[in-house]
Amino acid sequence: MLYEKLCRFSERIAGRTSRKLDDKELERAVKFLAPMMDISVRGVKAAANLLSVLVLLLLVFLLTFLELSLLIVAPLAGMAGVVTYYIIVTYPVSMMNSYKLGLSEEADLVFEQFILVFQSGGTIFDAIEMVAQSDHPYLSKAFTQMIGRINEGTPPETCLMDFAKDQPSDDLKRYFTAIVSSLEKKTDLIDMLSGESFEADLALRQKNLELESRLLIVAALVTYVPIMFTLAISLSGYATSIMIVLVAPVFILMNALLKSRFSRQFSAYFDRPRETSIVAPSQNQIISEYDAFLNFLILLGERLRSGDTLEVSLDSIRDDLDIEVQKLVDVALNAIYSENASIVEGMARASEEALGQRVSQMLIMIAIMCETSAQAAGDRISRIATRLVKRSAVAKERDSIIAAQRMKVYLLTITSAAVLGMLASLSPFLFIGSLLSQGPTWTPGSITTLDILPLLLTLGVTTLSTGYQNTRMVGGSRPIVLGLVCGLLFWISFALSSSMMGLG
Repeated sequence: MLYEKLCRFSERIAGRTSRKLDDKELERAVKFLAPMMDISVRGVKAAANLLSVLVLLLLVFLLTFLELSLLIVAPLAGMAGVVTYYIIVTYPVSMMNSYKLGLSEEADLVFEQFILVFQSGGTIFDAIEMVAQSDHPYLSKAFTQMIGRINEGTPPETCLMDFAKDQPSDDLKRYFTAIVSSLEKKTDLIDMLSGESFEADLALRQKNLELESRLLIVAALVTYVPIMFTLAISLSGYATSIMIVLVAPVFILMNALLKSRFSRQFSAYFDRPRETSIVAPSQNQIISEYDAFLNFLILLGERLRSGDTLEVSLDSIRDDLDIEVQKLVDVALNAIYSENASIVEGMARASEEALGQRVSQMLIMIAIMCETSAQAAGDRISRIATRLVKRSAVAKERDSIIAAQRMKVYLLTITSAAVLGMLASLSPFLFIGSLLSQGPTWTPGSITTLDILPLLLTLGVTTLSTGYQNTRMVGGSRPIVLGLVCGLLFWISFALSSSMMGLG
């Protein structure tokens, strides 16, 4: 990873000369990220110092090359250096916090895995090993590292509590504390905890409440920043500079980074692909299977609670299932009745055919639960289904909020394209020097479109990208079409305005 290499390189160069950074949150983040990257607090600070100085010097050189005043160069370069330092130092903490919701989403499933292992007579090491092999995005890597510590002689309970202290999810910390406590006091985990991930549900509701304002703020930033840039370039007299072209990738990258905050796919609420391959299942396929699986859990729980075995229950509810889960049930039933396989093996084969990771794991867990008591498993499956249905409904509020804001984002994007076109035609005539003198130093026909071609290309490409990416951000169906509409509107607005201004 680039950030990891930067920290290591900086620590070798300047790590010894840097003072110790007394930041407990950063120390916690470094420990949390240990399964994914090998960094140190000293290395993070050294990287922040080194990169901020390099950015400051580079910006001073570029702005001086553009012959800007020292009064402008100094604050801009200083601000860039400070911002760079802040971004590098806070990146580990930001990355840790970004995993918080994901860990809370996975917490109840991990808790169920521990319970199943204990009910089947397994040890805490068996449960840790099961989580390590379950392809959780972060937890599997962390638990694999935990197994290494256990093999070196550290007790599993100590490893589990140490991990709980160094991660941001309160739900996961609560579950692991209860697991260790139950082993010491010989109590039943089911009586201690409900298995509900309250933190994840509250965090998702909070994000839903903030989503509308954040969505409009991002759309405004990516549309108004080019407008402010055009005004600044025009007033400073650099509308004809070829260097303006270098700004286009910056605008496109800024739009992409801001858009990514609203396009995190394969959340645990809607499951993730079971396997990463060249042709991975789409988000819609994953969601369809997950929704169908929730209906399957409800029906299966009711049949098991009535006293039927898992084999009989699967056969009884097969015709009432959606096609996505019906295929999985057919695989299990075929293995049981045609190949004389056990129910555990049949469900394992069905799990291999599932598209989603959580669906695959739950199929195996259902078979393990039913081995002990099918009726008790029915009660637990019904509780799990109720919880997951409720959470899925909360998660889907996000789509309705984005859909409600879609027209506002479209209108903002199209309006800014027209405004950019008009500003581009005015750019040669807004130089502050000529405005403060006796009058404009131009005559009609003396300035042509070729003189401001770099600015036109920059704004045209930026407008196309903004239309495309904003449409993707709000889940629009034809992002390329809206991008082209914005681009054409920019040129039409520029052509009409420039003809009035006398541009050739």
